[in-house]
Amino acid sequence: MKLNSNPRHERALTFIEVMFVVVGLLVLAVLAVVQVQCNRAKFDRAARIKCASNLKMNALGYKVFANDNDDRFPFSTTNALAGGNDHTLWLHFQVMSNDLGTAKCLTCPVDSERINSMKADFTSGPTGLASAGNAAVSYGGSLDASVTIPEAILLIDRNVVTNAWNLRGKVFLAMSNGPAAEWDQRMHKFCGNLALADGSVQQVSNAGLSTQVHLQGIPTNRLLLPLLP
Repeated sequence: MKLNSNPRHERALTFIEVMFVVVGLLVLAVLAVVQVQCNRAKFDRAARIKCASNLKMNALGYKVFANDNDDRFPFSTTNALAGGNDHTLWLHFQVMSNDLGTAKCLTCPVDSERINSMKADFTSGPTGLASAGNAAVSYGGSLDASVTIPEAILLIDRNVVTNAWNLRGKVFLAMSNGPAAEWDQRMHKFCGNLALADGSVQQVSNAGLSTQVHLQGIPTNRLLLPLLP
């Protein structure tokens, strides 16, 4: 008996079978996209919590520094490089090195423009803040906050925009009677974190940011940002 090996007689997939395969592939693709989005959402939430934790650590560092310096924050001191310095933000954190312990708390985990420059300590070596300067800093610091004004914004994510600036373009003027303050899409997608002079940390939207600017008890709070040359 001779077997027929003519390929024309081999069974082809039917239209319904092809459709089942296509639908199956589409379902797998949708599930993969959903899983990626869920993982991304989890990462964003975890990163924002970590960013808020960084701000909390920095705010506590400010409070410890003030406790050791007659209730004055770095900008108000007269015996440190940060005293009166309204153009080089990283020096404000540098003088608090003993209070902060690590420079890693100066970099937000989703700050793509800063994370690769994150430093571990405050030396001038390869791992030190002094070697990177503002390139390792994700947060702005107030030049007007005081321990006597607990609601004043002390620290803020650097993705704050609009409102008003001084002539050098490095100091953001959080004006209680000025234009509304806002976040941009960097770091936390039109949201952000801020720390108050009492050491508390808030995660706020644009509306929350503007509200806090108006309620902080300072007509104009100068927030020095870590801009790069």
